[in-house]
Amino acid sequence: MDPWDIIDLKLQKIQVTLDKILGELRRMSTSVNALDNEITALQQAVANETTVDQSAIALLNGIPALIQNAVNAALAAGATQAELAALTALQTTISNNATGLAAAVTANTPAAAASTKS
Repeated sequence: MDPWDIIDLKLQKIQVTLDKILGELRRMSTSVNALDNEITALQQAVANETTVDQSAIALLNGIPALIQNAVNAALAAGATQAELAALTALQTTISNNATGLAAAVTANTPAAAASTKS
C-alpha cells in the first residue's frame, strides 16, 4: 500500500472523529443556550416576585401609618379617643398582622447558601 494511501486513510479517520466532536460541541452549545434561557427566565421571575413582595410590605407598613395620620387629624379637629377607638383598633390589628406576616415570611425563607470560592 502506498504511504499516501495510509496517510489518506488516517486523515479520513481523523475527519470522522473531528465531525463527531463538532457534533457534540453543537449539541452542548444548544444545551447551554437553553440553560441560559431558563436561568434568565428564573432571574426575571425572582425579580418580579421581589417587586411584588416589596410592594406588599410597603402596603402593609403604609396602611397603619395612613390610619395614624387620619386619627391625628381627627383628634386635631376635635374628635375624641373614644370616637376613634375602632379606627385605632384597626390600625393595631393591621400592624400586628403585618408583623406576623413578616415573621412568617422570615421563618419560611431559606437561609442564603454560603458562597464557596475555589
